[in-house]
Amino acid sequence: MSLIEKGLEFGRLAIEEASHRARTVEEDLKARREVDIAGMVNGLRARLGEQLTLEELPIDGDLRSHALPLGVAQVATWAYRSKLVRKIVLSHIVVGPSALPAVEGLSLTIFPDYEWDVPCFLADLMALPWWVSVNAEVYGREWQTQKVLTSLRGTFLRLGGQAGPLWAAKLSSGDGLHAKLRPRQVEEGFAAVTQALSQYLQVLSDPPPGRSKGDQDAVFAAFHQNGPRLRLRRPFGDAFAERYSRLLFE
Repeated sequence: MSLIEKGLEFGRLAIEEASHRARTVEEDLKARREVDIAGMVNGLRARLGEQLTLEELPIDGDLRSHALPLGVAQVATWAYRSKLVRKIVLSHIVVGPSALPAVEGLSLTIFPDYEWDVPCFLADLMALPWWVSVNAEVYGREWQTQKVLTSLRGTFLRLGGQAGPLWAAKLSSGDGLHAKLRPRQVEEGFAAVTQALSQYLQVLSDPPPGRSKGDQDAVFAAFHQNGPRLRLRRPFGDAFAERYSRLLFE
């Protein structure tokens, strides 16, 4: 093959690669625009209501619904308690214009009553323009977290699941979901979160007695120090981020 022919072939391949990347970007943006986080939040709230008798927890009005001027960022939050659970917090978070937010997602935290020897459940799904972050894990002492999510490890691995953050490793089961997905995979990611929630609620349906306050305090300390409070300070300010983090994890 002559140098001219090699150059033409290289150019053809470069054009094909650029065209493929452009189609991929277009498909990802289309999939991102179609992500229905509000519908996912409603689905989680319905799932919780089906399996638990929920009672609303009183929370400050600005924590229940907090919006910045011109709608550049907003957080809507629901808090509940139940027979075996001292606190459930579910949030819908939007940062950026409503047409295509820079970040839109949900978070869910469940903390059992202190008299039960079971872990906490924490999950979130955050959609950015180019990828989706999804996490679902149980946290507590080693004997509390063992086997809760083990049956889902294969599902999580197929989604590209990796190890969770190092600062939470001692508290986590090691079996949870921590993955970054393409926007077109968001439904698979949400399905995995709901599967993890179902597994946790099964454990919670017949919990062993014990004491878990110290374990929950350790979870709060870890996530308050390293978790979403740090990322929310910039759009929402230190005061709101501090109070919101305490609502989620304390």
